[in-house]
Amino acid sequence: MYLDAIALEARNPLAHARFWSAALGVPARSRGVAGFELCTPRVSFRLVPVPAARTEREEAAVTRLHLDLHGGPDQVAFTRRLLSLGASRRDVGQGDAPWEVLADTEDRLFCVMPGTRYEGPGPGLGALPIDSAAPRTGRDFWARVTGWTPVGDADTGGDPALRHPDGSGPVLVFCAELGPKPAGARNAMGLVVGLGEDERAADAHQRLVDLGARPAESDPEAPWRLYTDPSGNEFRLAAAPAT
Repeated sequence: MYLDAIALEARNPLAHARFWSAALGVPARSRGVAGFELCTPRVSFRLVPVPAARTEREEAAVTRLHLDLHGGPDQVAFTRRLLSLGASRRDVGQGDAPWEVLADTEDRLFCVMPGTRYEGPGPGLGALPIDSAAPRTGRDFWARVTGWTPVGDADTGGDPALRHPDGSGPVLVFCAELGPKPAGARNAMGLVVGLGEDERAADAHQRLVDLGARPAESDPEAPWRLYTDPSGNEFRLAAAPAT
């Protein structure tokens, strides 16, 4: 298994992909029933359709995962460009924090961090903060699933974090949740785990369960199966190895 992508549910995946493609400067390609994919460094970014069954039940989506964008050398200019593409500013009580809180064209929140926050030239994906009931437990679970390695606390403000062993791509940061995940709520954004070459889905399933994941209700027509991690956050496991 490996960490293949970040998936964000969208009511209109095509329009949403157009926004994020322009925002990140990465072409979007169709993945059929799996929505649209932006091949961002190390971990791709996918805009996937909201499952019909969930839409019919009108389940609430929560923001327990969100994107922190690396603002690059000119955070102000990057923020202005995002606003010109259709993003909007949001006040979530951040006060005079050095980052900007924005919402995309489907009202999903994300942050634009100052260029000094992350290594590399930017702008682009910087981190994926994840609300966790037990941050170190979450980090250890995902380290075993993905093979990613811990990042020094000094780089993440003291929160446990993981990064790909080669040092590229976004950082997964496990933050202490402000409150338990509401019963019946789903995550609008989640991780996608891919199968290695010749790896069987049944074997990956058993390994995930042994590590503490739980199967969740899945759309039988989707190209993946849903699970929850130890903090109740959904993630996807591909139904077959990538071709």
